[in-house]
Amino acid sequence: MGTKASTAALCLCVGAVTVGCADTGDPAHARTAEIRSADQILNETDRTMKALTSVTFTTDVSTTDSGRRYSSRVTTDLEHRCRMTAVWSQGAAMEQIRIGQTDYIHPNDAYLELWGRTTVPAMRHKPWLKSPASAARGADNLVDCAWPFSSIAKGRATLGDVTELDDKPVISVNVKEEVAEGGVYTFYIAAEGKPYLLRIDYRTPRHRAIRKFSGFNDRLAVQSPAAADVLDLSTLPSNAP
Repeated sequence: MGTKASTAALCLCVGAVTVGCADTGDPAHARTAEIRSADQILNETDRTMKALTSVTFTTDVSTTDSGRRYSSRVTTDLEHRCRMTAVWSQGAAMEQIRIGQTDYIHPNDAYLELWGRTTVPAMRHKPWLKSPASAARGADNLVDCAWPFSSIAKGRATLGDVTELDDKPVISVNVKEEVAEGGVYTFYIAAEGKPYLLRIDYRTPRHRAIRKFSGFNDRLAVQSPAAADVLDLSTLPSNAP
């Protein structure tokens, strides 16, 4: 299922989560950003995000040349349990639950036609497919529950304005990739309370990706599907019709 949009989404998923401001409860601490460097702000939020026990984030990626679009929502404990829903503008859609070393995948027909593994008719008889996480391939577009929260953006970080995002005060930090036709990251960090990363914008001449974060340390309830609704792919013969 590899597309330009999903590739950009993957790049955004793997990194670009290292921004922040001072961890105090005083709203006035936003003003202290003016005396700290952008790199210091990034490091502070990096530490805050790594300390989370759960988080939810949405990702929306679009391309300017083909008009393709990819959207997903992930809720994760950042270790062993997570749930994702994803849709592609080409019509593919799927839901994934990962618990430990096991994936449960709820695909539509368009997803099965494009994913990176062999498909058989029996896979359409159950809503959910069970597969070892180790069997996941890049074209499956599955997620890992653990996230590094470290930026892949290599470039000079510059401090932006103290502004508002969804009626909340935020500090922005911009990082331009130091590569040919590199993109620009804009990180939006909460300017009050804990320095949570609230949003990342990533732009290149061909792509735009937006990731929004919420549900910091919320209680996580991720359960496996009912056994009656699951087809264990390991029970299928390798030459199943």
